[in-house]
Amino acid sequence: MDSKNQFDSGEELNLQQLLWAVLSYRRLIISSFILFTLTGILYSYYTPETYTTNATLLLREDQSTASNFISENDFQFLFNNDRQGEDHISIFTSTIVLNDVVEKLDLKYEYYKMHTLKQDEKLVKNTLPFELRFKDDKVNQTCVLRYSKNLVFIEIDDNLYSFPKSQSKFDNSLFIYQKLSSSYDAEESYMIKKYTKSETVERLKSNFTVTQLNESNAYEIAYSGPNKELNSHTLEGIVTGIQQNNIVEKQAIYQMAINYIDQRILELSQKIDSSNFLISNYKVANNVYLPVSQTNVLLTNLDEVERKIFINSLQSELSTKLLHDLERQKSFDLLPNDLGIENVNINQMVFEFNKIILEKNNLIDATEKNPLVVQMQNQLRDLRSNILNSISLYQSKLETKLIRYRDYKNKNKSLAGTIPLQEAELGNLERDIELMRNLYSYLSQKRVEALISLSSLETNFELINEVDYEFALTSNKQRTWAIFSMLGLIVPVGFSLSVFFIRTNYVDLEYLREKLDNIEFLGLLRYSKDKSSLEDSSMQQELLNRVYHNIKALKTETENGHVIMVTSCIKNEGKTATAYSLAKYLGSINKKVVLLGLDQWNPDLHKQLSTAYKKGGLSKVLFEDINSVHESYEKYKTLEDNFDVLLSTTNTDKVNDLSDLKRFNDLITYLKERYDYIIFDTAPVLLKVDSLRLMGKSDFVVNVFRKNYSPKKSIEDVLEYQKKYNPKAMGYVLIDDSKRDKLLDKYAYSYGYGYGYGAQ
Repeated sequence: MDSKNQFDSGEELNLQQLLWAVLSYRRLIISSFILFTLTGILYSYYTPETYTTNATLLLREDQSTASNFISENDFQFLFNNDRQGEDHISIFTSTIVLNDVVEKLDLKYEYYKMHTLKQDEKLVKNTLPFELRFKDDKVNQTCVLRYSKNLVFIEIDDNLYSFPKSQSKFDNSLFIYQKLSSSYDAEESYMIKKYTKSETVERLKSNFTVTQLNESNAYEIAYSGPNKELNSHTLEGIVTGIQQNNIVEKQAIYQMAINYIDQRILELSQKIDSSNFLISNYKVANNVYLPVSQTNVLLTNLDEVERKIFINSLQSELSTKLLHDLERQKSFDLLPNDLGIENVNINQMVFEFNKIILEKNNLIDATEKNPLVVQMQNQLRDLRSNILNSISLYQSKLETKLIRYRDYKNKNKSLAGTIPLQEAELGNLERDIELMRNLYSYLSQKRVEALISLSSLETNFELINEVDYEFALTSNKQRTWAIFSMLGLIVPVGFSLSVFFIRTNYVDLEYLREKLDNIEFLGLLRYSKDKSSLEDSSMQQELLNRVYHNIKALKTETENGHVIMVTSCIKNEGKTATAYSLAKYLGSINKKVVLLGLDQWNPDLHKQLSTAYKKGGLSKVLFEDINSVHESYEKYKTLEDNFDVLLSTTNTDKVNDLSDLKRFNDLITYLKERYDYIIFDTAPVLLKVDSLRLMGKSDFVVNVFRKNYSPKKSIEDVLEYQKKYNPKAMGYVLIDDSKRDKLLDKYAYSYGYGYGYGAQ
């Protein structure tokens, strides 16, 4: 929000301020531009040209893959096609592929022809007049081979080996040298570098790129390097490695599929045998062979048993009725004939019983003592007894048969309820074995198909551009110069703009005028490290004259000397330097001035003095009772050029409220009678409250701000204490201690960027 307020004066002013901010670092920008440009030129000169070799691989999807033995793309939706391109790129750049390329092309060795004033030239192995191999393959090795007129020198790790140039082979514990060209007479130097396999793969990856073309099945692969022939040789090896790796991976997948099928077929065969044995045992153990027929038989038996139970119960009831009829007879009466009892013996005896009764009843006028009647009575008794016994035996027999019928019924009923469950379990077993048989047949068929595919595998990656790969020069010296030159501008300009925007968090003249519109701007003071500069001294005198002119226009009239309080919000804003400069200026125009150091907690007024100062100062004046105030003052004051100075109290005599001390008030009264101006150098108002209390004794309060140092939030504190303590008159000055810039002094300040001339 604060930085926004700073730029409310308009878009044009913003651009001007940014321009001046950049121009203030013009020396840095020019130096950086020259340095970066020279660096770019040197870098381009000593950097060899880099060529990029390109090839295009097309992924053909017409050949079946090992996964297709499961189904004909029935589960294709399970695969994320968007990621297949990334997967192929990962395979192309995989360590497995590049390891094979490194081994086959022998890329662990790099060969350079050494030059004096330019970058060494990288060579292809087959262009060398020699072959050199290191015996230790696990460490990096570097050697320099130089041909002189008659000798060959090989330098390895500060060890120098030499032998005649005509010697065809040289062998030691470190390397083997083999001469390849018998007519080679040049006096040249070569560098041979050998890397470990893992490091060679990483170097290969850094120069090797793969790009999918528009999310298609085409992939552009590129290899960059300083030697066209070596690039082509390397890229050709990479393409061959990718294709061979594709075939090897497919073979491995097919072989894994075949092995898996073989294992599954073996397991299925064992499970089918086990299931057959299990079904046989189950049938024997549970006596279940034809569940439907067996169930029908059981249901038929149950119906027959129910019928027999019914007949048995009926016979039991009929025999019971007959029994009750016999037992109720007091004399011999006819019994029911053809009652339905199925016992022939009982029916015959009942028939005989009724026959005898009928014969007896046919005897007319026969008495009881008639022998024939007596005989019939005896026969009836015997028949009755026999019928009763027969009925009892018949009922016992019926009861026994009923129990057996019921047991048979329960048994058959239990079997009828169990057979469907056993039939279901048997069906599950037979279904499982049927599934296993179908799967066995299916896998056997797919095994044959996989074996046929394995014997006719081809790579899915087809090289679709010419055998002579395309070459492109990727290094551009002019572009390199331009990049370095742009960096030479961007870095310092970015730095200057960063500093500018960081400084928007701190006050400048425009922000102070906007926020402190009811407080008078007294002027701008400029301090320089070079205090002896006549130009700075003259300008400072003019600036102080402007400040004094504005104070005089605003201060209230008093009978005695005027008290000017110089303070700030925080430390190091230039408060003490301003108080000292103002006192010195007033003294230079023949004003009687005394400067009081009232910052008891961080007194540094003595650092501004050019003469030896008297110690004790204000503390002696306030607390030394042996002399009067004016005597003590005269004793401890310091004469600085053409004004007087009374330094602050010591650290052991701090007073929280000087305004309540009688001797301090007497001192101020005394000073007003003797001086035209009494200047207070107080502590920062945000740190010590005694500075705020001193406002009551001041005729004019000067608040000091430091450009690019005082935070903007301190403005609110100034407005707050102005409202609360209501000083008689108040103004502010802005300290600019930045390094002088004549260009900006001449042009930028006319826009209010620096001093703010013309703003009165």
